[in-house]
Amino acid sequence: MGKDRNGSFHPAKGRPTGSPKESAGLRNAFAINDLDKDNNLADKYMNGPDEPGANVHIRHVNRHNDKGEINDVNRQV
Repeated sequence: MGKDRNGSFHPAKGRPTGSPKESAGLRNAFAINDLDKDNNLADKYMNGPDEPGANVHIRHVNRHNDKGEINDVNRQV
């Protein structure tokens, strides 16, 4: 605990080293916990492996159309 110029104590910032909560609270993307739930979500929001469903709102339809293509002028092959 730190102390300021007036003599008031302030608690330490951050998480203590011995804290039992080690994760950030996020879902592990590589763990297969509930495959049925993941398949239901994929069926609900996807029409194919790379095509979003009609019920999915896309903000920028024409964004990154050339992704994956080699189109860099300065690139030396």
